[in-house]
Amino acid sequence: TICGWLPLYHDMGLIGTVLQPMYLGSHSIVMSPWSFLQRPIRWLNTITKYRATTSGGPNFAYALCTRKVKPEKLASLDLSSWRVAFNGAEPVRAETLVEFADTFAPAGFRREAFYPCYGLAEATLFV
Repeated sequence: TICGWLPLYHDMGLIGTVLQPMYLGSHSIVMSPWSFLQRPIRWLNTITKYRATTSGGPNFAYALCTRKVKPEKLASLDLSSWRVAFNGAEPVRAETLVEFADTFAPAGFRREAFYPCYGLAEATLFV
């Protein structure tokens, strides 16, 4: 099960939450980007509710969750199903990954799930 909130006009949103699940024949849960930005815990709640195995976004999304999700809300989360937590579309910062993994480990998040990804779009920007 793939869960995403990225806009469908963004390649990561379109390919990651629509085309890949169609190709795989898997389930896809698509959230509004505004829902995530207004309350980042909604993303994590959706992963918990639907037992999503794949989800991700830019580095800022992980940083935003770390800043905005209150410690008392961790008990309501179960991120143990999350196998691939991709991170791309902007620079991937090691300190963000460490903070997120440390913050959400009590909710079952495993740092091994992180999958930093840079594709042709990002490489083209560097060139």
